[in-house]
Amino acid sequence: MLNEEKIKLMTKLALYEQSEGKKAIKSHKYNKGDYVSLNLIKSAVAITLAYLIAVALVVLNDAESFVNELISIKLVNLAVRILVIYVVVFIIYMLITYMVASMHYIHMQEKNKKYADDLKELHMMYKREEKMKSELKLGGKDTDDDTSKY
Repeated sequence: MLNEEKIKLMTKLALYEQSEGKKAIKSHKYNKGDYVSLNLIKSAVAITLAYLIAVALVVLNDAESFVNELISIKLVNLAVRILVIYVVVFIIYMLITYMVASMHYIHMQEKNKKYADDLKELHMMYKREEKMKSELKLGGKDTDDDTSKY
């Protein structure tokens, strides 16, 4: 006999494992500090590369004024402006990354807890089913036993 509750729960668990659960289950091996730090490192590398590309594009786009500033020896002034803008953008981006990664971690942990609770419920269903089978066999009323006909 099929247990509809068990089938529904197993389907729900399988769907979770194949979709959003992949990342959430994988993130379970990290604590919050490690997860957030890893995301901050990834973001730091990404923002640095993106900023270098953006500066290169601006320089290439406005090469004439860049050369004029180099000629007029305003190089230190230009470098300070580029560095200040980088630091401001970097700090803002890192704060956003920290908040998003923290919220994402908490959200994934909640989903992992619900997943674990569903797994426990499935385990309990199996235990109840096994207990009922063993009670039937101990009671002598096994449905597979054909000796009761004679």
